[in-house]
Order: sequence, then structure tokens, then C-alpha cells
Amino acid sequence: MSRDQDMFNCGEYYEATYVVGLYNDKADKTVREFLEEKCDSNEINNSTHEDVYELLEANGFVRK
Repeated sequence: MSRDQDMFNCGEYYEATYVVGLYNDKADKTVREFLEEKCDSNEINNSTHEDVYELLEANGFVRK
């Protein structure tokens, strides 16, 4: 099973760090800020890494 199908864990700092390393920040928001907001609102709880990537890209973040 690829890592993309693994569940994204908001409680683990290294999970966000991994995703932050894959995407460029936008002028008005960093990837980390975006992930923190989505974790705080429970929007990405029970999401796979792939789900998180799709959400980032739908919100204008570009993969490196």
C-alpha cells in the first residue's frame, strides 16, 4: 500500500512536515497554516494523504 493511501494524522507533527515538503506556500498562506486550520476544524480528520493533496490543490497550492 502506498503512503498516499495511509490516513493523515493531524496529531503527528511529522505528518504535516511531510506534506509541507511536497507543496509550495502561497503568498497569503503557508501549507502548514492551511493544514492546521483544516485539522482544527476537523475537516481533514479521517482523510487519506491523497485526500489532503487533493484539498491542497483545490485551494491553489502547487506541488513542488
